[in-house]
Amino acid sequence: MGIDRLHVLGAYVTARRFQSRGMSRARLERRQLKLWREFAPVIARMPALAHLAGKPLEDFPIVRPEEIRRDFERWNTLGLSKLAAEAAAAEAEAGKSGEAVAGVSAGFSTGTSGERGVFLASAGERAEYLGQALARLLPWDGLLRRRRIALCLRADSALYRDVGNAGPFAFRFFRLGMPAPELQRELAAFDPHVFVAPSHVLAALARAGAQARSLQRVFYGAEPMGTLERAWIGTQIGVRPDPIYQATEGFLGAACAHGTLHLNEDTLIIERQPVAGTDRFQPIVTDLRRTTQPMVRVLLDDLLQARAGPCPCGSPLAGAEPVEGRVGDLWRWGDVVIAPREVEAAVSGAVGADVDWRAFGGSRQVTVEIDRAMADRAIEAVRALLLERMIDLPVTAAARGPMAGFKRRRVTFVDA
Repeated sequence: MGIDRLHVLGAYVTARRFQSRGMSRARLERRQLKLWREFAPVIARMPALAHLAGKPLEDFPIVRPEEIRRDFERWNTLGLSKLAAEAAAAEAEAGKSGEAVAGVSAGFSTGTSGERGVFLASAGERAEYLGQALARLLPWDGLLRRRRIALCLRADSALYRDVGNAGPFAFRFFRLGMPAPELQRELAAFDPHVFVAPSHVLAALARAGAQARSLQRVFYGAEPMGTLERAWIGTQIGVRPDPIYQATEGFLGAACAHGTLHLNEDTLIIERQPVAGTDRFQPIVTDLRRTTQPMVRVLLDDLLQARAGPCPCGSPLAGAEPVEGRVGDLWRWGDVVIAPREVEAAVSGAVGADVDWRAFGGSRQVTVEIDRAMADRAIEAVRALLLERMIDLPVTAAARGPMAGFKRRRVTFVDA
């Protein structure tokens, strides 16, 4: 499956234009309304929502990703079964084409949710995705110079392999789970200009002493990264890691040159569902670009916080703090709520940003998994955080266990 370079270029130029300082918010919103009106024929081809085609967005139900996964065949315009899509995605993961049907590729994605989902993308959708992604991730002169781009993710797919054919790029995929010293050697040999990886991979590379030679931008995704850890990794490898926000439901946002996460509102409508007891919200995502697997008013479990004040870059795209976890990661005791970012700041501030740890809140106690040498500091920091909110619970330490699966979850709540 080839990629249409002219289509990629068109998407790149459009994305650059709508993220620029000279673009107004009013014009951006007019574009959203136009794209939504044009989207009606696509919705008419999807069984789950066909009866609502042509209606205002607010008339559509809010759905959760698990509903789409459960009734996959009704939530795509091809009538493709979940088993067929997963079989094609498994082929892609093995380095094959991953075609679900002619011209449509499949792939696996876990995003920030931890639940493995399968996505579908036509050649046109892949071109749109790549153009927008390159516009968000590359330096301002991104298409004028040859770039080396590296991704370290759980699963490969045609969507990512298309990068090497989309312009003057060399592309390399590194499979998640590679030991840090080996990954460090492979990265040094490839010498990328842009590198995208989960937070725990970047932390492992920083501990291993990895140094950037040609790196211009580094992005982290799939897992939260605290402010202190972000600064430490940037100091160690020589380039500040910035957030990228991607899930099975789409490419949702990326950081500008100032490090602010901007939501991709040039192709998305993102409504906000407030999270009780906090100033955070859950995004309700409508993707105005996807025609094979439309996403309309999908409520994600991610915990977002709007940026306080405009970004210096001047973009009309809404700015947000990096994703700090899931709604279920909030520590809740009645009306008292402690957000993951607050826990991260307390523990890393006490033990150091380079120290690996995990903290589990609960109705009866809080446990911090950390090396014994740092346990007392971590316990004291968490206890102080709880007492600030008038919460008196035992705080204990435990030996740090291995990371479960491919995702690092530093702050969680277990209501046992």
